[in-house]
Amino acid sequence: MRKIECFKIRILEASSDNVWDIRNQKPLHDIVCDHLPFSINPVAIVADPFLFVYRGKLFLFYEMKRNYSPGVICMTNTEDLINWSKPVVVLEEKFHLSYPFVLEENGNVYMIPETSEVGDIRLYKADNDKLEHFSFFKTLIHKEINGVEIRYADSSVYIKNGVYYLMSSTEKHGVNTLYLYLSNNLYGPYKDHPCSPVCSSQKYGRNGGCLIESEGRLYRLSQDCEKRYGDNLHLFEVLELNSSTYKERLIVSALIPHDVAFYREGGHQYNSVRYKGKIIVATDAKEYNSYLVYRCIHKLSQILVRIVGKTIM
Repeated sequence: MRKIECFKIRILEASSDNVWDIRNQKPLHDIVCDHLPFSINPVAIVADPFLFVYRGKLFLFYEMKRNYSPGVICMTNTEDLINWSKPVVVLEEKFHLSYPFVLEENGNVYMIPETSEVGDIRLYKADNDKLEHFSFFKTLIHKEINGVEIRYADSSVYIKNGVYYLMSSTEKHGVNTLYLYLSNNLYGPYKDHPCSPVCSSQKYGRNGGCLIESEGRLYRLSQDCEKRYGDNLHLFEVLELNSSTYKERLIVSALIPHDVAFYREGGHQYNSVRYKGKIIVATDAKEYNSYLVYRCIHKLSQILVRIVGKTIM
């Protein structure tokens, strides 16, 4: 029986000299998955970390998934980068959730999680200033092509000169394709950008985080899914972004340092913010774990399904 693909999270402190050099950043805090081999329904994934500064606190939102359950969105926060609050579930649906991009607009805090299982790009709104619970607010995009529903993944919004640029990926004919939409406000309606799709590639066509501003420049992270899911990240500088043009260039390949033990198996998310004069970075990393009881139960259930199926036939 094969091992289970898992993810974990690491928060680091960077400087302006090594903001893209994970190897030389200072680890601050880790959130790890379960490692107990006898867990029946272990937490196998903590991934897609997003940092958000709000009212003097640094919030971390991320996906948490148990093997038998769909992903939910969790949150923890800190005021001193040393002591972190107990993680709480802030958003849960009957379907899988991940990639919790968070932004503030007109005094309200919103989240655009990945909801690809239902096909839509959805906007959720925080119910209170503690950001401990989010509720569905609006569907931003629901699109079908020739009656076929598109499943959007890893969506985020970047605001520039009063224009809201929404980026999202789909898998088209087995290839990750990155679409770009724009609107005059967060709530839409969104229309296709003239340059959309801006990328179609298993190596570069799926975002590994939202657009990031650093030292006066704008950057895009891409997930490398060419050989396997969650293998690495690549860094693009966005050269032009306006209502009629999008241009980017690859500047760093293989951002995840496989020679560092924590990242040995790769990773697929990078995010950073400035907090109390420091550059704080959030990453995730892949690993493989043996959950003996879970795998035995899973194998047994497959055998029973085959037996029942033959009996019915």
